[in-house]
Amino acid sequence: MTGHLDDALLALLRSALPSLLGGAAPLVAVGVVAGDSTLDAGSADVEAGQPRSDEASELLPFSPAAPAGPYLLSRPPDLSVRKLRLATAAGDRTPLHDSEVLWDALEPRRFTLALRAGRDVSAVTGVLVLHGVTAVYATLHYTQALSLAFSSADAAALERAQALAMAVLALHRSALVADGAATEAADAYQAQISVQGLHILGGDAPSATQRRIHLRAELTLKGVRALADGEGAPIRRLLSPGSSGGRPVDIQVQVGA
Repeated sequence: MTGHLDDALLALLRSALPSLLGGAAPLVAVGVVAGDSTLDAGSADVEAGQPRSDEASELLPFSPAAPAGPYLLSRPPDLSVRKLRLATAAGDRTPLHDSEVLWDALEPRRFTLALRAGRDVSAVTGVLVLHGVTAVYATLHYTQALSLAFSSADAAALERAQALAMAVLALHRSALVADGAATEAADAYQAQISVQGLHILGGDAPSATQRRIHLRAELTLKGVRALADGEGAPIRRLLSPGSSGGRPVDIQVQVGA
C-alpha cells in the first residue's frame, strides 16, 4: 500500500541523475522493493462513524483542444462548497471564477467550463475540483518499509549512484510526500492514500553488483463510502405523540427540582 510513492521515487531519481539512472539502458539499474506494512496500534480497531461532512478533491483530465468538457465527478458535491483549479504537470493551480463553471441542473456531478477570453491553457493537464461531501469514512495510519535496489557491473558507478541517490532523496523529501498521494476507487468506495513522512534508514551492499537504500514511509489510508440514495438525509421535522402536526416539534419538557 505505497500509493504512488514507488513511482514518484523512480521518476525523481531518473530525472535528477540521468547520466547514471536514465535512458533505455542505464549505467545503473534502479527499482523499488516494497516490504511489510505495519498498522499503527491506534488504528487497529478503527470503526466508521455516522455520515458526516468531509472534504474531497478530484483531478479530472483536461484537453486544451476541448477545454469546455463536459466533466463528471465520481460523486455529488456539496453545492455550498465547490472550488475549481486548472492544474499543470509542474504543480501550478489556477483558480477559476464561478462564472467560468456551468453546473448541470439535472446531474449535480456534471459541469462544463466557459473559460474567460485570454486564458492560456496550453500547459493545463487537469481540472482540480475541491468540494464538500457527506460520507461515511474511517482513517488508518501505518508505516511501509521500502528499499531502493541498484544494480550494475560498474562498481564505481554503483557506489556513486547510491551516495547521490541518498542526497537527492534528502533534498526532495517534501516533493516525494506530495507526489506519493493516490486515490483508488471502485463502485461506492474510495481509498485515499497520503504520505505523511519519509525517512532514510541507511544502505547496504548485498553483493559486489548491488546496493540498496532502505526507507520507511508513514502513510494514511482514508476509506470512504459514498451514501446511498436517501442515506444521511437531514431530519427536517419531529412529531411526538399527541402532536397535531401544526408545529415541526411538539414535545413537552418537564424538569424536576
